[in-house]
Amino acid sequence: MTALRTSAPQRHGPPARCLVCPLGKAAGVAQHRACPFAPRERTAGARLYFEGEPGTKIYYLWRGQVALTRAGGDARGAGVTWAVRRGGDLLGAEILVHEQYLDTAVTLGSSTVCAASRESIDAWIGPPESPARTLLQLSLRTRCSEVPRRSGADGKATRRLARWLLDEAADGAPPKLPKQVIAALLGMLPETLSRALARLASAGAIAVDRRTIRVIDVEALRRVEGDGDA
Repeated sequence: MTALRTSAPQRHGPPARCLVCPLGKAAGVAQHRACPFAPRERTAGARLYFEGEPGTKIYYLWRGQVALTRAGGDARGAGVTWAVRRGGDLLGAEILVHEQYLDTAVTLGSSTVCAASRESIDAWIGPPESPARTLLQLSLRTRCSEVPRRSGADGKATRRLARWLLDEAADGAPPKLPKQVIAALLGMLPETLSRALARLASAGAIAVDRRTIRVIDVEALRRVEGDGDA
């Protein structure tokens, strides 16, 4: 009679990304300790939280892009997209010192987002009045008191766009954002952005197609950015 072989149960370690993630390292996942942040895949257009709703979770953006929109951002009181967060950014941390979310957070594309409850993070960051917690809370209170400023909200449209591209496209390729998001970040209408893109393309500074913008002449961008009449 042939003896049946039974395989030993396999142990699955933490995902590779958790071993290099700063939060995973802080949690000690390499030592088989649990991280309070749980990952989840999100599709484009997923709302992580709404401005003004009670804060229940804090998010860590492992991969992707998230737009932050806040009401009352312009003279008409309409909501504006004032920032885009990228992989490695923390979202919603203001709820550690504020009862509600200050912005609405929406994914701009397929993203990997890790979430942790407010209670678990509150316990994780240490006892009240510890140096680390005190510094964190002071920093968050300062951030909550500031009014978001949209990128390049001064100067004429082409100059603002040139300045943004110089800041965001160090490798020649700016972030792949919908053009309406770029327009909102720069405080201009989409049609104004289209005209500014056309001017920079005519100047030989960039190449544009329906989905991408590529910087081809940094010096040309700098000339436009420094031109007071642009």
